[in-house]
This record gives sequence, structure tokens and C-alpha cells, in this order.
Amino acid sequence: MISRYALYTIAEISKRFNITAGLPKGVKPQYNISPTTIAPVIIDNDGSPTVKLMGWGLLPKNAKDTNSVFRYKTYNIPSETIFTKHSWDVAVRQSRCLIPANGFFELAGSDKQKAYYAQPQDSSLIAFAGVYSSWQDTDGVDHDTFSIITVKSNDNIPNSSGRMPIIIKLEDEARWLDSSVVDSGSLYDMLPLEPSDNLEVYEVSAAVHSPKASGANLIQQV
Repeated sequence: MISRYALYTIAEISKRFNITAGLPKGVKPQYNISPTTIAPVIIDNDGSPTVKLMGWGLLPKNAKDTNSVFRYKTYNIPSETIFTKHSWDVAVRQSRCLIPANGFFELAGSDKQKAYYAQPQDSSLIAFAGVYSSWQDTDGVDHDTFSIITVKSNDNIPNSSGRMPIIIKLEDEARWLDSSVVDSGSLYDMLPLEPSDNLEVYEVSAAVHSPKASGANLIQQV
């Protein structure tokens, strides 16, 4: 699974993803995004890619409250089984999103003494495949949440937990956001079962195991 990622080149988001409306207030560099953290997500808004802030951990529309167990079990969704559960199936057909990122972490070891960081070899911004949902509480307040779709890890990541985020190909990003694409065949074509091998992976500080840790030092090689 993936439980940490980084997004810090905020100034590049608009140009990289063709965002014309600008970024919402509150978007800032984050070096240790963890489940339940509020982070930028890109969705389609009448044909234009738009950035919204959402909480990491999908809250299905039938959740009882914001502390529902659903949220802590749905920050990752396996690509191989995404059409087997109703809430996932509905989300991947109707509400797909891109999650911008600079890279992601692999937290290794039960003793929390190892961590690795994976990023594109050219250090470019990437987009994870994701789905999102809007859940309304009893007071009428909307809670927007998202989940990252994962695939089996490759051998480049030491001590891997077995899963890594799907990185959507640049040429597929607009199509992934296109709500008119709903058939499973077309969607699976954009969800490769083989992970990206265009990654640089190196060991970083184990401090990233703590959701409270922050700062650029978390992505520095040790």
C-alpha cells in the first residue's frame, strides 16, 4: 500500500496540468502527505481540469460519519479488484481524479527503521490515478475525499509492501478525467497492471513514518 507521498513544487501545478482557474487557497508544499491529510486533487469541471482540496481516504456516500471505518480502509484501492465493490465501481466510472505528486514513500520494516523515496528519474511532476467522492453530513456540510489506485510493486523498491500507486501516463491524463469514458475496458487500458519502472529510488530518513514529521529533509537521501 501507499501511505505517504510528497507534493512540493506547487508553482508548477498550473502549467503542468493546464489549470486555468488557478489554485485554491491553502495549497502548499507538503513533504509527508498521509491518510486523512487535506491535499490537492485534479478533477474535471465542464471540460476543464480544476484543482480541489480533498481529504485522503474515500468516504462513500453511505458512510455514517466522518470517522467511519470506511475512510481508513479506502485510502488505497487495488486496480485488480476496483470493479468488484459497488462504491469503488461507481467512483471509477463516475468520479475519477488525478493526484499530483513529486514522489511517494515506501515505509519498510515493522520496527519503522527504514524508509525509501521514489520519484521520476527526471524529477518531473506526476499524477497518480485516483477516484473521489463527496459525502454530506447531517448539517449539510460536504466532505470531499479521494483514494489512490494501486498496482503490484516492481523490484526496484526495497522491502516493498507489495503495492505502489498507479502513475497515469501523460497522454492518458485528460482521458482519465473525461466522465464520458465509463466502460471497464477503456478504464483498464489506463490502469496498467505493470508498474512504472521510470523511477529513482533511494533510502531516506525513517522520520517519515510519523505523520507529524515535515520538511524537505524527508526526501533527502541518507
